Amino acid sequence: MLLVLRVFLFLGLVSLLSASKRSREVSVQGTGPRGRTVRLVLDPSVKSYLYSQSALNLANASLSPWIYTNSMNASRFPERISQAKCQTSGCLSLQGVEEDLTLEAKPIKYQVLVLHRVPWQTALKKGGKKKYEYVLGTEVITVGCTCVRPSVVPQH
Repeated sequence: MLLVLRVFLFLGLVSLLSASKRSREVSVQGTGPRGRTVRLVLDPSVKSYLYSQSALNLANASLSPWIYTNSMNASRFPERISQAKCQTSGCLSLQGVEEDLTLEAKPIKYQVLVLHRVPWQTALKKGGKKKYEYVLGTEVITVGCTCVRPSVVPQH
């Protein structure tokens, strides 16, 4: 049941991150005691909303602005994940001109499901053609930045 829940969560992630034009089919291997292989067919008609104009406007309108950089990994699905990087260490004033160093710009982290491509062990032992399986895992990514009061630890 947990594997099915993870698969549905992963499908939600893929629908947001995958901007592929062709249909993809992958197998997911569960890591639990009852690990099962599940075939997933990813819908190519779902568009990615990460690069929409509203997301870019939000990053620029924030008091702690950020930019997006791409993290690439050929053995991960999705191969490309966009991550936010804070542009300032402090926060901008309401006019957006001066940086207020009494506040700190901190990244907002989010844990996402990804598939990691690993060599299939039985195919390697037989010496045949290299085969791969996809193992469901998680990664923590930065999705934006926010302003916070600095934490002060009093010393005695």
